[in-house]
Amino acid sequence: MHLLYLDESGGDELNTQDRFFVLGGASVFERTPYHLGVEMDNIQKNFFPAIADPIEFRASAIWNGNGEPWESMNRVERIKVMTAVYRSIAGDNRLTLFAIAMQKHDYVSSSPIQKTCEEMAGRFDAFLVGLEMADSKGEKQRGLMIFDQSRHEKTVQALLTHYRTTGASFGRITHLAEVPLFTDSKITRMLQIADFVAYAVYRRYEASDIRFLDIIMPRFSQSGGKLHGLLHLNAAYRECCCEACFSHRASLPAIRA
Repeated sequence: MHLLYLDESGGDELNTQDRFFVLGGASVFERTPYHLGVEMDNIQKNFFPAIADPIEFRASAIWNGNGEPWESMNRVERIKVMTAVYRSIAGDNRLTLFAIAMQKHDYVSSSPIQKTCEEMAGRFDAFLVGLEMADSKGEKQRGLMIFDQSRHEKTVQALLTHYRTTGASFGRITHLAEVPLFTDSKITRMLQIADFVAYAVYRRYEASDIRFLDIIMPRFSQSGGKLHGLLHLNAAYRECCCEACFSHRASLPAIRA
């Protein structure tokens, strides 16, 4: 079983100040989360040796200095913590990353959570199909999507149930073992990792700040030289020079004059 932990970054409504909504996260094999949690615990010990209770690592809170212990640290020290987490993610080949960045005003008739969930489900399903085809034994690969608790729980469960039974716009999702689960990011390091992934992508598109995404880019799902795990939803994708659009554009037929 492959577990895809997911979190959001940016406002999910059109009238919010930010231009982008991001759904992002990390996929791991079922036996891996414990070991990744230990690595996150070790980062806490390195920076906060006197704090025994688990600290929730939330990228936006660290960046903005919201709450303790982040409020007591200057920006330089907080960025050191974030960089340590991102380097840990980048250095672990057990992780496969996914993210959908939606430029909201290019899709005014679409719900950001619905649009990004559909794309994410399709890409995760395709990833599992790829693993299945690469397995010499042809063993069936199954996946489970795990979200941070939010007000979208009923919406997301209904959407994923629809994709598994009736189908999405691209067809039926066939490799998800169950409806998505929701849990509290305070009690699982994997959702904190998912939050860092979503925030890195959000910073890249919302603020043109590439520093964190550059670190973890090699961990995004890709095959045959194509970047499948990162998608930039925007109307001008044929002109956009970001990594996701450039990779996607390379697979499109040429426009005839």
